[in-house]
Amino acid sequence: MLTEKHLQKILQISLGTSPENMLRTSLEISVELAGGNSGSILGEEGPALQFLFSDVEELIGLTVPFDSIAGMTVNKNLVIYTYAPKDKRHFDGVDKQIQKKTNYLLSIPIPSVHVAGTENREVKNAGALQILFNENIFPDINVSDGAQEFEVTEFKSNPLYNDKLKSVFFLLPIIAFGMEVMALRKTSYQVIHELKNKMISSLSWMEYLKNDIKSINQEILEDEDIKDDINLAETAVKEGAELAKNYLQFTKIYTPEFKDCAVNDVLKETAASAKALAADLKLENFEVKLSLCDNIPEEKLDAGKLKMAFFNLCKNAVEALKTFNTTAPLISFSSTYKDNHIHISITDNGPGMPEEIANNLFIPFKTKKEGGTGLGLTIAKKIIDLHSGRIQCNTSSNGTEFKIIL
Repeated sequence: MLTEKHLQKILQISLGTSPENMLRTSLEISVELAGGNSGSILGEEGPALQFLFSDVEELIGLTVPFDSIAGMTVNKNLVIYTYAPKDKRHFDGVDKQIQKKTNYLLSIPIPSVHVAGTENREVKNAGALQILFNENIFPDINVSDGAQEFEVTEFKSNPLYNDKLKSVFFLLPIIAFGMEVMALRKTSYQVIHELKNKMISSLSWMEYLKNDIKSINQEILEDEDIKDDINLAETAVKEGAELAKNYLQFTKIYTPEFKDCAVNDVLKETAASAKALAADLKLENFEVKLSLCDNIPEEKLDAGKLKMAFFNLCKNAVEALKTFNTTAPLISFSSTYKDNHIHISITDNGPGMPEEIANNLFIPFKTKKEGGTGLGLTIAKKIIDLHSGRIQCNTSSNGTEFKIIL
């Protein structure tokens, strides 16, 4: 049954985590509650069902047909308990993939988050939760000669619907929500990606248009009003493409890949990138100062995404140092290790930020920077959040400091 430990986990995944982690954690809890040995979550992918998550990594991404056990669960809204080796609907491609035999299998429909307004609505399921057992968890049910199938309402009134399985059913709406967020994010990613490509191609067509006008009448392009109109149009398209690119970055950060990582290496790479940016912006006399602690152990981090976060902080700093013509422009990086946490500081010696900007730093699309999207610092904070870290900004007329704890 659900314990305080389970409830704490459920609260955590409901309030602040990626949809992938929501599904992964929900699956882990479901398998544990049911007393299973392993499990999977399947959802629709075109004309098939796909393993969205499984504690057997090799299964993730594998598809099964709708005439499989999972397909029957989804399409007919059935709770199915079966002995897989004797069930012809068991998709043997699964066992081939994991190189082991599936024994007892409980397949539960995951109701969709979309609910129609009528009571007699057609049941719509988002997928199937499957839990595998090495032994028969229902000794009163004989499935050696065939599966036992139950309508969901029938199953809930059956003595088999014990405290363990009640708790599993309690998690189904959370699983359905995670699946819906994943699907929406995938769709939005595809749309924004296509929009970005359209905008980039629009810039090329605008260049062709200017060349065509030039070949017909050069004087048209020399008209000040027309020049302003063309410049405004090009700027709007460029900013739209940049916004789309930043949004795509924002969607990607929800799938971190944690590996053993030395955070000082990430900071050194970020410092090098900051120098390169300063050179591109022709920021003269720019310097980087590194003060890194040697005894920081390697941690499970996503180095690529952390560098993205750190560089977004530096990018704002370098651009501010350039804009305000700061004397002896400097960005300082420091790291320390204290109380089992990594402490990082990224500081510039610019003029600081006005209060109205400092109070809205991590809110999407809030920016005063011309041509900016307001997503850079939002992305940085979300990456820190995914590492269960904290970020804080202190700013004054002597400069701005970002403090990060991982």
